[in-house]
Amino acid sequence: MSREEMESIIKIFSSHGTLIQPDTLEYILKKDDPEEFSNRIISQLKEYPLILTLNQVKELEENLDETIDLPHAGIDEEEISKHIPSIRQITIPVEGEIGQSSIQFKEEIKDNGREIISTSTWKPVAKEYQSDIKIIKDITGKSLSEGSTEDFAKLFSDRFETLRKILRTQRREVAQVIPINRLKKVDFKEIQLIGIVNEVRTTVNGNRLIELEDDTGIVTAIALKKQSDVFQQAKLVLEDEIIGIVGQLSKQGDLFVISKIVFPDISLNNHHHTTDIPIYAAFIGDLHVGSREFMEHQWNLFIKWLKGKLGNIRQREVAGRIKYLIIPGDVVDGIGVYPNQEKDLIITDLYKQYEALADYLSMIPDYISVIIQPGNHDAVRPAEPQPTFEKEIQDLFTGNDITFIGNPCSFTIHGVEILSYHGQSMLDYATRISTLKYNEPLEIMKVMLQKHHLAPVYGGYTPLAPEHRDYMVIDRIPDIFVTGHVHLAGIGEYRGVTLINASSWQKQTGYQKMMNFIPNPAKIPIAELHTGKVTMMDFNSI
Repeated sequence: MSREEMESIIKIFSSHGTLIQPDTLEYILKKDDPEEFSNRIISQLKEYPLILTLNQVKELEENLDETIDLPHAGIDEEEISKHIPSIRQITIPVEGEIGQSSIQFKEEIKDNGREIISTSTWKPVAKEYQSDIKIIKDITGKSLSEGSTEDFAKLFSDRFETLRKILRTQRREVAQVIPINRLKKVDFKEIQLIGIVNEVRTTVNGNRLIELEDDTGIVTAIALKKQSDVFQQAKLVLEDEIIGIVGQLSKQGDLFVISKIVFPDISLNNHHHTTDIPIYAAFIGDLHVGSREFMEHQWNLFIKWLKGKLGNIRQREVAGRIKYLIIPGDVVDGIGVYPNQEKDLIITDLYKQYEALADYLSMIPDYISVIIQPGNHDAVRPAEPQPTFEKEIQDLFTGNDITFIGNPCSFTIHGVEILSYHGQSMLDYATRISTLKYNEPLEIMKVMLQKHHLAPVYGGYTPLAPEHRDYMVIDRIPDIFVTGHVHLAGIGEYRGVTLINASSWQKQTGYQKMMNFIPNPAKIPIAELHTGKVTMMDFNSI
């Protein structure tokens, strides 16, 4: 077996977020056509596991003879030049829809049979419009945390009051809640409570116990294993989050038997806002400038495309409509983030990493507004919420139209509301909820929206600062929710909210190789602000 064959098979599965064990890989490579076999195995999976075992493959193989291959339904690759980025999931307005801003191409030349478009008459539509950025919620300049006991009390009090209000006003199942201290004084057939989860554990009989607290008292509630619906809901409950529960006291009066668990969630009638002008926002996550694996070649192609110097007519039309570039964290690789990191760095001075970043961003056309957020690799405090970069770093970016924001941050661009969060807490979600996987960020983002909280667990993998306001609460429903951190590219939707995981610009690292994990870098999700549609540009195919 060749290394190329091995990498090809690993990539087929990793594109779906699945890792394969060495014996599984060896088994697949012995097939007559390993790639065709792998694609058929993928087609049999109802959900993508984190690790695919040999036994799973053999079980799926038994069903292969009963399946019928469907014809490929995708993009016509023949119209896309081999020397330009490929487009995936892309929808572009047809000619005539753009009006006076239509691009005219008068000069066409051929290079070895491939069409190359002249840039002499290319006019970017986005240049005709002024930026319109409004910050709605950001910790920057508002931090009051000193780490005191009083600070923690204020944080959890704000979290409780904010989410209790959302639950009571938006979820009619808990519109008639009572305080916990009145629990034994009422004789209702159905009792509704709202509280903060102190503890979740499984009993020896397999039931789930949830200790719930409000500002009047504490109650121990139980989700019985035999009641499958509520038991499955209980498996999604995290410590320190705010939930509603419905049920009644046990006959002994020592347990509250749950019949329903209520999360804040989003209304099915949630409305997605759009703008009335034909401009786009592009999202580029996890640049990691300073790393030896920073993808400078792909970055230069991206810049060339942004300037209308690369791509076919449709691709260059997309480039000309990009008005905003949003970067959700880890803009540099940092220093001392993990042991022996210096071996992975090509720039070992933190300040010089940001100087290099400023140089890369200075290549972006001046009519494009850049919005930058820190992540866990950046030179800001580790605890979330993270204020934005200090003035000393911001001053390196003179000459660029850059807005610096904290992590997380809610803001609008031309009236379209965006919640941008780097995403470090995804590890807390993935390790505490068995149905979630770290390499499936969109599913984690859906659960964040259901809970209306980005990082509820205190004392987990994500350090949290006890601010007097809980900036991690999702108290506004965004039109677009974007994260980074996991180095994967993804587009999804949940109840009217567009979900984006913004890829990365760092190739596979030594640690990722050791874990047999293949990232999905150099891909750019692009949101059409006037239609709500999302597209993806791929700069790996050059």
